Amino acid sequence: MRLAIAQLNTTVGDLEGNIALIRKAHREAGQLGAELVLFPELVTCGYPPQDLVTRPDFIAATGRANSQLAELLKDGPAAVVGTLVAAEEGSSRPVHNSALIFDGGRILGRHDKILLPTYDVFDEARTFEQGQKAQVFEVRGQKIGIGICEDLWTVPIEGQPPYSRIPGKELADQGASLILCPSASPFHGGRQLIREEVFAEQSRQWGIPLALCNLVGGNTELVFDGRSFLMHPTGMVQRLVGFAPQLSLTEALPEAPAKGVEEAPVDLVASALVLGIRDFLAKCGLKKVVLGLSGGIDSAVVCVLATEALGAENVTAVAMPGPYSSEGSWVDARELAERLGIGFEVISITESYQQMKTDMEPLLGSGDWGVAQENLQSRLRGMILMTLANREGAMVLATGNKSELSVGYCTLYGDMCGGLAPLGDVSKQMVYQLARLDRFSDLIPESTIEKPPSAELAPEQVDTDSLPPYDQLDAILTAWIEQRLSFEEIIALGLPEEAVRQVIRLIEVSEHKRRQSAPILRVTPRAYGVGRRVPIARSLDGWQYSK
Repeated sequence: MRLAIAQLNTTVGDLEGNIALIRKAHREAGQLGAELVLFPELVTCGYPPQDLVTRPDFIAATGRANSQLAELLKDGPAAVVGTLVAAEEGSSRPVHNSALIFDGGRILGRHDKILLPTYDVFDEARTFEQGQKAQVFEVRGQKIGIGICEDLWTVPIEGQPPYSRIPGKELADQGASLILCPSASPFHGGRQLIREEVFAEQSRQWGIPLALCNLVGGNTELVFDGRSFLMHPTGMVQRLVGFAPQLSLTEALPEAPAKGVEEAPVDLVASALVLGIRDFLAKCGLKKVVLGLSGGIDSAVVCVLATEALGAENVTAVAMPGPYSSEGSWVDARELAERLGIGFEVISITESYQQMKTDMEPLLGSGDWGVAQENLQSRLRGMILMTLANREGAMVLATGNKSELSVGYCTLYGDMCGGLAPLGDVSKQMVYQLARLDRFSDLIPESTIEKPPSAELAPEQVDTDSLPPYDQLDAILTAWIEQRLSFEEIIALGLPEEAVRQVIRLIEVSEHKRRQSAPILRVTPRAYGVGRRVPIARSLDGWQYSK
């Protein structure tokens, strides 16, 4: 059978637009001579639809789209399409996460997802009715099995719960000669290696090829990287591209060994962030962004990413020097803007800051207010950016990184302002690695990369006045947040006990800030936001520091 894989970039809720993409890919696959086309998971309604699937009107609209597709796809190859199907009356949940087989103007078969992931960023058991049956369908003379995403993630993986059923093996035992996997598997560093290891092992065990069609594109916090493939029992794989839509006959794809080393992981993160920014704006109906450009490394990297994602004509950077800003920072900001060809404005906050401070002295006194006067500067900058974006119909990009957000080294309603936080899952050390990528060479001034990090909210201020060095800080954050190691286990790694205690305390007392953060693009196995739920009001003493 001549199989085509249609790796598409869909928009959640855009039934009409998604159907148009499906129809176009189906027609082009027919022109290539395909007999069967595989589409991603929930390609009709977009993934993740979250609580949209609890709305009867949304379920009904998707049902009408399914009927429409049967007619639209009646000529040409058969198609396996991920979609919603209303659950039977009396079910605990209103809808199934399903795949329909269309051929010749009719629905030839249907598979309902059996394994519903409820961990990390997934919450499918909350909204979807579980499928019960794994069955083989005869499609144009070949026995085809279907497993939707998690149905075929049954090889033991760290962080993923074990399952009592193995739907893929059930299909193989029923005589399937090919298993198709509509998928919506989001990106994080190292994820593709895990995907290929899982599917290579299952293909080897069952002795049949497995075809995975993964979604591509950004949908709110999640970025889907595509990189679909056809895996063979021999351990060879045929891959589609990453971070872009693609339609291809599998026979036209080159073969390569499945086992390997993921190339340039930081470059993959950059690609994910660019795609995430571009799609977030486009799918929210916006074109332009505004951001504060301080002359520091974080805002410089966000500026470069946004320019690649949206084009220089859609990016405006604003330098907002204050009473403690260095001249070098302003010069670096201007130089970066000139190199990128973006819009650049300078608005000083010094006079506004002094006036606000004078106005509040009857309440707070005339001395040094400490962190309150530092945050006042940041909030004035946030107000300027939000006003500009409001007037211009643009979105503010927050420029803080994961290291700062973790320990609360950021200001609510100040530098945290914005509609999207592209670096909210990127450590400070990785920010520097992004700045050094070849794709961004000669864009960010060397002085921006080399200078000690500073918020410049107080005289001669540098980040290490308040925080451990970033190599220590990031190591502690990785251990506590991503690896979930204990206080004692982190110290055993050789990190200073005082620094570990300080960082854990800062993480624990800053949850209220993270809850109010702009959406964060996920690029690590454990990002703040949709995949992490921690109460704000809770005890902060005791077990965190136990040995």
